[in-house]
Amino acid sequence: MKNLLFSFEDLSAKDKAAKQAARYFSRAGANVVQQDVPTAVKRSSGITYREMTLTFADSQQVVLRIKQSGDIFQVLLNGKVLPIKNQDDHVKAIAEIVQAMDAGRSRFQKLLAAAQVRPPAGIRTAAPKMEQVLTEKRDALKATIAEVRSQIEAIKGTAAPAAA
Repeated sequence: MKNLLFSFEDLSAKDKAAKQAARYFSRAGANVVQQDVPTAVKRSSGITYREMTLTFADSQQVVLRIKQSGDIFQVLLNGKVLPIKNQDDHVKAIAEIVQAMDAGRSRFQKLLAAAQVRPPAGIRTAAPKMEQVLTEKRDALKATIAEVRSQIEAIKGTAAPAAA
């Protein structure tokens, strides 16, 4: 079978064509770890479509935009539109997508590593509190060391005249 025909009304990750697409991606060397099909129907440039998001093992995402007729009209790779040469042959198109994923993998990984992720507002890190606790502990140890040194000096001071 060369072409995948999705059921627009009943589109889900369990759809026969969706499973087949995941299988074709696996054969091409890109393992799908998650499939997501939101229920929302979208409209852009006069075309009504639904999206199917495929997440791969290296965290890259491919979004297939599926028209009401059941065929794919647009592919997004990591949020950017990816032009496909072999639109009529889905197996070759999937191979093209995987090739584009492989070509941009190192750049994608660098961007992913450079992204600063802020923790949610409800979550607090222990670093500021730990810094305060460690500073107080250090100051207490310094005070204890100074006290012990003064006691040593006092003992040396009383022991020195007795020996003389």
